[in-house]
Amino acid sequence: RLDHAHKIALDLVRQHDFIAHEDLKIRNMVRTPAPKPDPERPDSFLPNGAAAKAGLNKSINDAGWGVFLTILHAKAESAGREAI
Repeated sequence: RLDHAHKIALDLVRQHDFIAHEDLKIRNMVRTPAPKPDPERPDSFLPNGAAAKAGLNKSINDAGWGVFLTILHAKAESAGREAI
């Protein structure tokens, strides 16, 4: 994964003088859903989709967006390109 990130970042830096990307709040995207208390039974909770969210969180973390963006910025800076 790391090698692929380096290759793609280098490709982008070689092809473009200016690179812009969305400011992703990855930490906020991988938060667990808040528990929903069951109003009828005070000691239990309603389903909140935590299992589905866990799978999505794993995919987001596995993609390595933060690592890629760090590598991209470092390569752009060393090549004299602008990345924001």
